[in-house]
Amino acid sequence: EKKNVLWFLIDDLRPQFGRAYGQSETYTPNLDKLAVESVVFKKAYCQLTVCSPSRNSFLTGRRPDSIRVYNFVDHFRITNEGRDSIALPQYFKNNGYYVIGGGKTYQPGKPPDYDGLKSWSEPPLPLTKNLTRCHHVHPRSKRILDVCPEMLARRDFMDERTADHSENAIRRAVASSQPFFVVAGFYRPHLRWHVPQSYYDLYNNNKISVAQNSRFKPHGMPDIAWTSEGCHTLTTLEYGTHQIEMNQPLSLNIAAELRKGYYACVSFIDHLVGRLLTVVNSFQGLRKNTIILVSSDHGFHLGEQASWTKHTLFEHSARVPLMIRFPHLLPPRIIYHPVELVDIYRTLADLAGLPQPPDHIQGRSLRRTALYNTPIRNFSLTQYPRCPKSWDRLWDSNCKRITAKQIPIMGYSLRVNGFRFTEWYQWRDNSIHHSMLSLHSSSDTPAKIIATELYQFDETQIDDADAYERQNLAHIAEAQCSVINFRHALRLLITTCQHSPPQELIPPCELEVSRYIANAQICMI
Repeated sequence: EKKNVLWFLIDDLRPQFGRAYGQSETYTPNLDKLAVESVVFKKAYCQLTVCSPSRNSFLTGRRPDSIRVYNFVDHFRITNEGRDSIALPQYFKNNGYYVIGGGKTYQPGKPPDYDGLKSWSEPPLPLTKNLTRCHHVHPRSKRILDVCPEMLARRDFMDERTADHSENAIRRAVASSQPFFVVAGFYRPHLRWHVPQSYYDLYNNNKISVAQNSRFKPHGMPDIAWTSEGCHTLTTLEYGTHQIEMNQPLSLNIAAELRKGYYACVSFIDHLVGRLLTVVNSFQGLRKNTIILVSSDHGFHLGEQASWTKHTLFEHSARVPLMIRFPHLLPPRIIYHPVELVDIYRTLADLAGLPQPPDHIQGRSLRRTALYNTPIRNFSLTQYPRCPKSWDRLWDSNCKRITAKQIPIMGYSLRVNGFRFTEWYQWRDNSIHHSMLSLHSSSDTPAKIIATELYQFDETQIDDADAYERQNLAHIAEAQCSVINFRHALRLLITTCQHSPPQELIPPCELEVSRYIANAQICMI
């Protein structure tokens, strides 16, 4: 008997709910209940910290460098490296599933028509932009409100329509006795925070905690690590429009008002998750036979590091929620080993009992990790490009409409137990191939390395959202042994390991990476 899949793919959601991730201020009763019944991956990370390339990556099961998708121009169906990919929904469709998507599954237009009937059994429900927009402006600045409670009919919110579409798909599949693969692509908590008033009413600004210790940019942070991309200003009715600036965090009162908007969106999505779980539970035997997956495409800053966006290589931008409920096979547990969104493809195929995916599918199945709490790797790898308008203002960057070959800078971040190591490289001659080859060199000339970051973590504080990345240690004398070893590990991953075909056992390349990582960790003891 084939297993069903219901995937809650939630845009811009960082690990911001209580039972699983220790964020008790957020009202999420349905996600909390689901967490108790699920395998919760506490250290899950995306491969690129913005919507389109991240979704192109995990929906093909391939890393961004392997499909050459980093922006909102390219997509895997048109790059030389990605065009032969069998996308994850397509793979399930090819194996006899009724495959339905609604809302934001792929990034709209990347690929066109959400990949149409290549990926889906029926044309997917598109993301209707006028149902995601706030239509209120501030009376003085005339800017559209980012914190935007509304008193509208239920059908006037896109995510409600996505939930309806997903529910109807499940009911049709059950009626036809066909296994289903349904992706509910929820748009919130993506900006702007436009949801029903009732979800704002759940929160009181005076009881909302805001970033205190991490609200400033990290000490010693290079400018290129920060960006205002995607969020130059934020507007609320009470406080007006404020510029987001690297050296001037927003006031605590404004931060609380903005967090209320994000939290209200999370609670709204929690309600829709509960609706669909009720549908699954209403059919006899369906709950036991359905894999429930909760994930995001990347994280989001809520004032930490003076940032209110994604687009960075800090923890809040790279870390995502990841939970799997499958009572037929997986007992509930919490996993602290690092995993990646690129692992979703092989994991779902494995849990559903489908044939082995094609060799070009990267990542590894998390089945054994979920069953036996065994690691599949001891690191995660995340990247992000920078396209600064001026070399004097490296943080003033936007690569959204820049082709892959035009990207001048790429940052790579290695997250391991206790540390995050990040380096920003100049892509020589605007050529991806040449830039990758140049990293084999042991030379550290300025043309190759633009900036280096090293942050230390207390892993016992993983649920403390205010505890991350407050000081860059990369340039202190005591850290140089660690920097050298992390650099070797990162370069080996970039140039070799990340392109290796998947193997059941840890490949020799990653064993060498692990040795460098262990040396780096020992250096800092």
